[in-house]
Amino acid sequence: MVTSFGKYHGLKYPTSTQVEIWFLKRNALSGRKIAKQKAVTPAFISKTLKEANKRIKVLLESTAKASKITLDLISPELGFARGNSHIFNITAYITFSPENNIQVWYEHKGDCANCEEYTHCRSVLLREIKERNIKLENPQLRPTDLGDLLFRKLEEMVE
Repeated sequence: MVTSFGKYHGLKYPTSTQVEIWFLKRNALSGRKIAKQKAVTPAFISKTLKEANKRIKVLLESTAKASKITLDLISPELGFARGNSHIFNITAYITFSPENNIQVWYEHKGDCANCEEYTHCRSVLLREIKERNIKLENPQLRPTDLGDLLFRKLEEMVE
């Protein structure tokens, strides 16, 4: 029996090579420098980046669809999307990174001190901030404030 998966049928995670090259490019290395570092041609880097961005875009869009989020901002190059959650009627953010994979975040002012997810959220957000080379003035911020900082910086980079 053949089952149709609709739009999800074409969902493919980027390969490890695609993610590695995408990450180097996201961290401001030129295609030529990446090609030299990897001992490959610039054409290979270009083709790999194009496919990585395509796969990351589909991943961000599919995650949004599954989470009932209507996107209004998307950047596969940064691994970032923003939209409105129909379920919670609030702003939602989706991030992709080599270390954290795909993450969905909802804008809120939580009671971080009493949350059982405090340590987990904080460590994921700190990895996102570090991977993206975002300067962190106060590393003691609570997770909701770290999220605000991260998402504002990413929005600035896209808009």
